[in-house]
Amino acid sequence: MESARRRWSAASIVCALVVVATGCSALTPTDGSSQTVYVTSTVTTVTPGPVEQGGVGRPETAQGTVSPAAEPTAGGADLDGLIGDISGPVGIAVTMVGGGSDVLWAGDLRSGVAWSTIKVPLAVAVARATPSSLEAATTAITASDNAAAERLWDSLGGGAASASGIGAVLADGGDSITQVPTVRTRAEYSIFGQTQWPLVDQARFGSLLPCIGSSTRVLDLMGQVSPDQSWGLGRIPGARFKGGWGPGESGGYLVRQFGIVPAVGGELAVAIAVESATFDDGVRALSGVADALTPQLPSIQGGRC
Repeated sequence: MESARRRWSAASIVCALVVVATGCSALTPTDGSSQTVYVTSTVTTVTPGPVEQGGVGRPETAQGTVSPAAEPTAGGADLDGLIGDISGPVGIAVTMVGGGSDVLWAGDLRSGVAWSTIKVPLAVAVARATPSSLEAATTAITASDNAAAERLWDSLGGGAASASGIGAVLADGGDSITQVPTVRTRAEYSIFGQTQWPLVDQARFGSLLPCIGSSTRVLDLMGQVSPDQSWGLGRIPGARFKGGWGPGESGGYLVRQFGIVPAVGGELAVAIAVESATFDDGVRALSGVADALTPQLPSIQGGRC
């Protein structure tokens, strides 16, 4: 399996795939570490193809193409290195807060069921439409309370009305691709929790979450997640995040998170997911990713709204 995992840093892959007639030069942040930026006069557009085992770490835009290399990126992140020791399907996507920058990704897990991570745009939709119902968001976000999340869903009208409200929030956050179901697809689980949410689109949404209307209270709650759920990104000081997890229809667990973490001069949006044999295995894997990311953050450029 290791022979199939050709290891590259995110920065080197961006240089290889994005730029025609380009140069890569190093910038030195205040802490003295090195980052790669991209200077180009001619840029080609690349449509992503099949994903190899081990990932590629190249940038995507909302249209699924490579954006101009002169735009800022979170290219200082060694994404392949963050997930290289995890067995089983895993994926990560990273971009600067504020939008307008590349989404870098790595890994062979590109999408999956949103589970409780979808409670974030759900709570924002309620904050917009029926603020009086937002009290349920406290436990829905901080403790991942499913009953409270169902009350949020119902307050939007249920079915197509609720799905439309969440969809509008996702679109404001730069994700016009993800579609929230309107009917229950697994009898024992919520309608909204079964949303298929690609990591790239989730990271893009996270990057604009602080910039869209009615998100302030929800972001505050994402910084108050209960200690028993503060694994993964929750191990990074100053992180605002939400996790989601649940069993697959054919066994195993999908465990995922997305959130916003501090970086140089701003913040990064991060989405990570792993398919594992058990929930505990998934928690350990995502905590390992977060622990590997933490020492890189002082040398990765962040962004702001």
